[in-house]
Amino acid sequence: MQTEICARATTWQCRDRLLDLTRPLIMGIVNVTPDSFSDGGTHNEFEAAVAWGKRLAEQGADILDVGGESTRPGASEVSVEEEIRRVVPVVRALAQEGLAVSVDTSKPEVMQASLEAGACILNDIRAFELPGAEDVAARSGAGLVIMHMQGTPQTMQNRPDYEDLLGEIETYLRRREEALLSKGVKPAQICWDAGFGFGKTFEHNFSILKHTERFVASGRPYLMGLSRKTSIGTATNQADPSKRIVSSVAGALLAAERGAQIVRVHDVRETREAFDVWQALQAAR
Repeated sequence: MQTEICARATTWQCRDRLLDLTRPLIMGIVNVTPDSFSDGGTHNEFEAAVAWGKRLAEQGADILDVGGESTRPGASEVSVEEEIRRVVPVVRALAQEGLAVSVDTSKPEVMQASLEAGACILNDIRAFELPGAEDVAARSGAGLVIMHMQGTPQTMQNRPDYEDLLGEIETYLRRREEALLSKGVKPAQICWDAGFGFGKTFEHNFSILKHTERFVASGRPYLMGLSRKTSIGTATNQADPSKRIVSSVAGALLAAERGAQIVRVHDVRETREAFDVWQALQAAR
């Protein structure tokens, strides 16, 4: 498929917020889960999760992404009721602090409850394909992250295969974007995510990173989420996700250099410092 080259997105409409993308934004991860691959159980109670979110904001996070269901390979699903119990109080508390809050979910019921609690972004690894999700998205006015995934979290790493990796991802994202636009979503709300680590091999993931510019050329905001993932550990021979900080920051910086406007990370302070150095270099004469 021939990529249609559009002007690079410079803003992202997220309800009543217009996020400035002329510098890369940092989306800090707030996992309210007992089983996430990197930090499961660390912040899975209300007080700890809210404190962690506030700390990430102080360290330089522009967006806080709150998730109540692990999407690591082989993860078990949780009920709607349990996900709402985990997520909504945290979303409400952080939104009341005036922070830009995203909710990482595929369930329309969780999306709606989180919007009512103050979320301004819906981040969906299933690109709003579950029944009812498109309708919630269309009514929300929120920023909408549509991500590519081959399979499901339970099956996605069972021999992922592509004839045309980049073309298939782009075709899927355009199809999901068109579906949302047909429901009344505005183009300014949509953000693309090629799904690093979701139904991809090591080689697939680094091809996605190498060709970041292709997805940026869509004219939509582009999000890269590679923080502490298995392929980062494979590249550095580091099995422990908590020890993939330096390599994850390097990956985020490489993505931003190639045009990614949002990076989703565990390690906000380290990423912010790396971006500060890079931006100082860009400003130098």
